[in-house]
Amino acid sequence: MRLLGLVSRHMIAKIFLAVALVVGAVLLVQAVRDARREAETLKRETRKSTEAIARMIIGAVEHSMLAGEGIQVKALIEELVERVPQADIQVFDQRGVRVFAPPGPPPSPGDIPPGVRATLEDEQRRVDGDLVHLPIRSDERCRDCHPDGAALRGVLAIELDRQACTGGLEGALARLVHDGFVHVMTARRSELINDYFAELSRAAPTVRAAGVFDRDGDLAFGVEPGGPEVTAAVAELVAARSPDPREVPGDAGPVELIPLVMQDRCVACHRDKPGVVRGVLALSLAPRAGQGCVTEELEGVIDTSLRYIMLSQLGRRIADFLDAAAATGAVRALALYDREGRSYWTTRHEPAPPHVAEVLRAGAGVARFLGEGESERSLVVEPLANRPGCMRCHGGGDEPRGAVSVSLSTAMAARARADTLEQRAYFSAGTLLAILVMLVGLLQYFVLRPVRAIGDVADAVSQGDLGASVERANPEGDEVARLGYRINHMVSGLRTKSQLEKFVSRGAARAAEGAALSGVARQGERRAATVLFSDVRGFTAFSEAVAPEAVVEMLNRVLDAQARVVHRHGGDIDKFVGDELMAVFQGERAEERAVRAAVEMVAAVHEARVAGESFAVGVGVAAGEVVYGAMGSEERMDFTVIGDVVNTGARLCSSALGDQVLVTEAVARAAASLQEIELVPHAPLEVKGKRAAVPVFEARRRSAGG
Repeated sequence: MRLLGLVSRHMIAKIFLAVALVVGAVLLVQAVRDARREAETLKRETRKSTEAIARMIIGAVEHSMLAGEGIQVKALIEELVERVPQADIQVFDQRGVRVFAPPGPPPSPGDIPPGVRATLEDEQRRVDGDLVHLPIRSDERCRDCHPDGAALRGVLAIELDRQACTGGLEGALARLVHDGFVHVMTARRSELINDYFAELSRAAPTVRAAGVFDRDGDLAFGVEPGGPEVTAAVAELVAARSPDPREVPGDAGPVELIPLVMQDRCVACHRDKPGVVRGVLALSLAPRAGQGCVTEELEGVIDTSLRYIMLSQLGRRIADFLDAAAATGAVRALALYDREGRSYWTTRHEPAPPHVAEVLRAGAGVARFLGEGESERSLVVEPLANRPGCMRCHGGGDEPRGAVSVSLSTAMAARARADTLEQRAYFSAGTLLAILVMLVGLLQYFVLRPVRAIGDVADAVSQGDLGASVERANPEGDEVARLGYRINHMVSGLRTKSQLEKFVSRGAARAAEGAALSGVARQGERRAATVLFSDVRGFTAFSEAVAPEAVVEMLNRVLDAQARVVHRHGGDIDKFVGDELMAVFQGERAEERAVRAAVEMVAAVHEARVAGESFAVGVGVAAGEVVYGAMGSEERMDFTVIGDVVNTGARLCSSALGDQVLVTEAVARAAASLQEIELVPHAPLEVKGKRAAVPVFEARRRSAGG
């Protein structure tokens, strides 16, 4: 409220507020626009930098993978993160599962599944319903990659589906052996195949023999698992280019034949077209005595396959193998834990992060900002294209084989943007303040000080000081100077009017004001009024005996004394005619006021005399109806009263002796209640224009004894 009052009372506050709002709004809008433009530029540059880093990392990952150094990718990423600490680099496979991540801290014992924890402690296989925990023991062959000499490498948890396993164990074993063979061959470690097949027979007695025939029907790996029937069936499958497995009788039992169809991953070693059957995997399985699920057979094949995949130094193939094992239907899920109890892989994958899933689904990169302020990060996710060189490990197809996510902290850039906006705000505030300070100074000098001077003159005039004037008023100046000139002109007119009012009656002045608004009407108006005339006795003789200057001085002194009395009793001096005064009284008790004024005028003249002066005044008072109005020509008018009452009052004044007040009978009746004045009958007067003499009374101050 105080602020509103300040604004409503002071022009500078209004101008200040208006300029502050307009200029402040313009500066603020401009500052925000500039800051946003700069912020967007910084964001674009940050995103470009992040994209460049992401492409560099993708190139390094692809180069390492194509060189067959997949195990070194993890070390590469760790080194990159160490060199760029503000970067978060993550690699995801085609499933959206993060790979090559540094191991986290070992979980607390309470966070490790009980079966896994128990197996890590006693290194013994345990079965708990459908859940089997199998210790993964280390041997001499593992020391090339794991020189620490630990006896236990981890734990494999297998959740069985006993119903599916019971009816499809042979098919599940065949698919597992097939996948193990493909993974080892993908790693170009064909020299391990014979040992792999031999160890399978020892670990899973159901697998009596395993061998691989080439497309010419010759045994390439392992041992021949059957007789001529098997060889003939192999030739038939190769010739038919059929990808469907077949079971044929062998010398020691049924033999599972699985065609080895040419895939994109095989082109690195084989030049055949996709779809060609390059050979056949033959697997001789011993007949089962019952139809139950022999879990040891599954465990043996899975464990042996995992070991040889690891020996092929293509460790990431473990994930594909475990997923393939879960897809056989014999098991519901598999999970591999390291020796600290950390989860290395589980076939129950967590859903991919939304941005990674988007890239894998669309095959196109994304770039965006996450968070705000100190937590802001620039995120770039680029797909890992399945190039020809990648197909050896990842197979064919146009789908991305993974994605690389690079997240860089852009807190510094965010601070820079915030600083830019803050600096813009400070600059705008400083500019606005400077503009307002200069504006206040200029307005104070050029507008407010002159306006204040005009206001001071207006205040002085309103208090009756018509001598005030505006300095620096100029009719040719600016608006304020011209206003000052008009104020001075107005005050000059008021001074003139004030002086003119001294030469006319108040009635004439009021009539002149009305005439200024509606024009002069030269017509009379009948009113009731009391007329007073006074005349100085002995003035003619006095004026002949003294200098004119003394005459004027005396006359002004005497007339001023009489005028004061008239004004004190509410009368209006109509005119001065030489030494004669004419006054008009109107309104309530006008006769009483006129008689009092007449009696007091006699005494006032005595008091106004100086040494050597002996003159006095005679006064006549008459009351009745008069004609009141403007009279004269268009160029010169007088506003006065006329009529018989006026003539009578003038005749009474002429007849009155010095110090004598004569009044008409009507006046005497109206003033009869005055206690301090007595009205004494006087001889009637003959008045020109009247047939009968006019009754007259003399008014005089009542004596103390009377």
